[in-house]
Amino acid sequence: MLIKNGNVIIFENDDVKVKKLDIRINGDTIEEIEEKLDEKTGEKVIDATDKVVMPGLINTHAHIAMSIFRGTFEGCDLYTWLNEKIWPMEAKLTEEQVYDATMLSILEMLSTGTTCVNDHYFFSKQIRKALEESKMRAVITRVLMDNDGKEASENRINEFVDLYESRDRNNDLITYTVSPHGLYTCSGEVLTKSRELALKYNLPIHVHFLESINEIESIKELHGDTGANVLKKYFDGLHIILAHGVKISDEDIKVLKTLDCGIAHCPISNLRLGCKIADTTKYLDEGLNVALGTDGQGSGNNLDMFEAMKIAGLIQGGIHENEKRINAKDVIKMATINGAKLLGLENKTGSIEVGKKADIIIVDISDELDNVKMLPNVDIVSNLVYNADGKNVDTTIVNGQVLMENRNVKVIDTNKVVKK
Repeated sequence: MLIKNGNVIIFENDDVKVKKLDIRINGDTIEEIEEKLDEKTGEKVIDATDKVVMPGLINTHAHIAMSIFRGTFEGCDLYTWLNEKIWPMEAKLTEEQVYDATMLSILEMLSTGTTCVNDHYFFSKQIRKALEESKMRAVITRVLMDNDGKEASENRINEFVDLYESRDRNNDLITYTVSPHGLYTCSGEVLTKSRELALKYNLPIHVHFLESINEIESIKELHGDTGANVLKKYFDGLHIILAHGVKISDEDIKVLKTLDCGIAHCPISNLRLGCKIADTTKYLDEGLNVALGTDGQGSGNNLDMFEAMKIAGLIQGGIHENEKRINAKDVIKMATINGAKLLGLENKTGSIEVGKKADIIIVDISDELDNVKMLPNVDIVSNLVYNADGKNVDTTIVNGQVLMENRNVKVIDTNKVVKK
C-alpha cells in the first residue's frame, strides 16, 4: 500500500512537524517514508491530498463495554456514581451484553481515529472476541478487587489467569496488563497477588490512581499510607499505568519519579465527575510521562480522542492562567507516542517511522463545508487539537490493514451493531 501526497505528522528531536511525504506499507510494517515515491505494480494507492496523515490515536484508559452506560453520570460524584449506579448495574450484565456494547465502542473508536485502546473491565473473553473480529490493537485485562469479599476476589484472579493462559500467542494485536481496580478497592493481599502475576507473566500494572479527593483518605484508611507510597511498596520495579492521577501532590511526584510509571489523563471524565483537573503541565515538566484516555462512556461521554485532546489542551489554562502550559504539540504527543510509551508499545506504534507497525489515520482537512471550522488552515497541528473531531477521520489503518476507508468501516457490520 502507498499513501501519497499527505501532510504527514512526524516527530523529530522532540518536536512535531508536518511534512509533505509519501508512505509505503509492506504487509503490516512501514517500509519507506520519502517525498514522491513511485507507485509499484499491484500496489493499493491512497491519495491523501488535502488530508493529514498521522499516527493512530492511542486511548490509554477506557472501559470499552461501558457504551451501554452512556448518560448515567448526571449529578453524581465519583463514589456515588460507582456505588449507587454503575456497580449495581454491572452486577446484572451478561456476556452477550458486554460483547454487543464492546462492538459498539469499537465502531465508535475506529470511526473516530483510535487504533489502540487500553481496556479495564470484566467478561474479558467477550471483549477479546470482539477485538479479534474487528482487527483492532488493544491491551486488555480482567480487573481485580476484593472490596466485596474474598470469594469474589479469588474468582476474579482465576478469571484473569484463564484469560491470559487462553490467549492466542500468535496474535500480535492484543496484549495484557494485570489490573487491580484501585488502591482503595484492593487490600494488600490483592495488590501482592497482582505483583506476583505481573512478575510471573512479565506484564505491566494498570490501576486507577488518585482520581478524587475522597480516594486519598480511603487509601490511608485501608493501607495506612499515601497512594504513592502504597504504589512503591507493592509495584516498585514494575511498569505501572496510572489512570487519572488528578490529586497528585508534590510529595507524590517525588515518589512517582522513582518508579517506572506514567499517567493516563482522562480530562472529560474527571470534569464530569467533579474530580477537578490534573496538572499535566507540572507532571510533564517534572519528567513524568502523560498520555490521554477517555475513561468509559458512562462518565467520559464518548471515545472520541479528538475531543479528549481539545479538552486536555484547554483546561490547563484554567489552572495556569498567564503561566506557561502545554501546547497543541504536547497534546498530539500525549495522544500518540506518549500513549505508546505508557503501554509499552513504543517499538510498535505511536509514530510514523520506518520499521514500525502501520497504525495510521488520515484526517480530512480539505476546503469543504464539513471542515469550515478549520478554515483557513494556517496551523495544521493546532487545528487537529482544537478544531478537528472524530468525524473528520477519513481512513483508519491498523497493522497495515484498512479498517475504515472513506468513512466506511470495513470490518464491522455497522447497521447490525447499531440495531443490536
